Amino acid sequence: MKPVKFKEGKKVFLRPYRESDIELVEYGKNNTDVRETLFLFAPMTNEQVRAELNSWANSKEIMLFTICNQQNDEPVGQTAFVRIDYVSRAAVFYIAIYDPQFWSNGFGGEATKLMVDYAFDILNLNRIQLHVCSENTKGIEAYKKAGFQVEGTLRQAMYHHDRYIDFYVMGILREEYYNKVKANS
Repeated sequence: MKPVKFKEGKKVFLRPYRESDIELVEYGKNNTDVRETLFLFAPMTNEQVRAELNSWANSKEIMLFTICNQQNDEPVGQTAFVRIDYVSRAAVFYIAIYDPQFWSNGFGGEATKLMVDYAFDILNLNRIQLHVCSENTKGIEAYKKAGFQVEGTLRQAMYHHDRYIDFYVMGILREEYYNKVKANS
């Protein structure tokens, strides 16, 4: 049977979350390298991951997708809109590539672009925002390529490795997407 491809790019496709994704997410949330990028501090059991993902999948305020490699249909991460506000037409963007072997291959950047397209073309959102560590230069660059811009700095927002770290608030508006991003694609 062919895999469900909800939204498709050249390198990745997005599909709905499946119970079988729990293993990947558990691996990622307990992997040292991934935990560092997501600022996770506590281990997560299989049952905790299952409960979290099931609550996300059943929430009307969260739109959750699994990111899969086009070459072999293998899941590599997840992306979502959380805190979707259908009145103000805004949401917060989330992405995690849970297997470090797929980092720096353009998977996250392409998944971000697919989600931005989905937000404005299908969900009719007006604003998407995200928070990103100011030291995550690769992530910031990928977000900028998708049309996000730095809107502000959350000073000393997280405590990590014996120091406080700033986070950027980045956002993209519907009009920016249609005037710049979509016009250039």
